[in-house]
Parts: sequence; structure tokens; C-alpha cells
Amino acid sequence: MKIRNVREEDFIKIAELARKCNPMATERNSIYHIFTKFFSGTSFVAEENQRIIGFLLGFLSQDNPEEAYIHLLCVHPNFRRNSIASNLLEKFINGVKKKKIRRISLITKPINKRAISFYEKHGFKNYKRAGTYKIGDINVFKDYNGKGEDMVLFEKSVE
Repeated sequence: MKIRNVREEDFIKIAELARKCNPMATERNSIYHIFTKFFSGTSFVAEENQRIIGFLLGFLSQDNPEEAYIHLLCVHPNFRRNSIASNLLEKFINGVKKKKIRRISLITKPINKRAISFYEKHGFKNYKRAGTYKIGDINVFKDYNGKGEDMVLFEKSVE
């Protein structure tokens, strides 16, 4: 398996793979195209035999030079439990550390138990503030992405 930065021509294959990553949110193709064209320094694919089997799309904050954001992380269902997501995450974290990033943020759906467990395992903290409610031990932001779009926010400090 090889991890590399995304290239613009990867966006259709990334979009096709994203549709296999339920319950992860999917985007219209133009969003994947934007990431592969303008955020290739912080977005990665995992390949096996020249086939994309995973991806991480992230970016550096334009407003806060110490923050980065992971938009989507997906591994093909047939290749899960092989540390691919962990390797993609490690590549992203190591890359943003070099740019003096101090905090990484991301959101996920409260029903995405696999993602919640994965990020907790990798040291991300479930963020709590006014407007959150609990589902078990998880803090959930009501209507975070609009009416009925509750989300779990994670943050990780990096040095």
C-alpha cells in the first residue's frame, strides 16, 4: 500500500469511493475536485495496485494559522482494519505539524460509531460547549449543520 498526495485527476475515483463509506457524508463531485486541485498538500489517497482504496481530505484554516481541519476520511469497506485510516491520519498530522499547526478539528455524525471510536483511539477529544447534548458519553451539537443535522465535534492538540 502506498500513500501519496491527491492529484486533480483523482477526484472522480475519490467521489466513487466516498459513496461506499456510509454513514459518512458524501459531497457533490465539485467538492472533491476542489480538494484535489486546491488542497493537495493536505489531502491524501491510499493506493493498492494503483487503485484508490482510501482517502483523507483536509485543509489548513485560512483564518487561524494554527488550525487544520479534516473534512473526510474514508477507507473502502474491503480494506478496513488494515491500519489504512491510521496511516492516512498520521500522514496528515505529520504534514500539518511541519506547518506549525497546533489544533486539528473535524466533525462526524453521531450514528458513525466507527468514526467516533477511531478518532478517540487517536487522541481526539469530543468537544463540549453550550448547545450540546449527550448520547451516551458523546457530546453532540444539535443542528450543527442546519436543522436536524446534529454532529459530533472532535479536536486534537498537536505540537
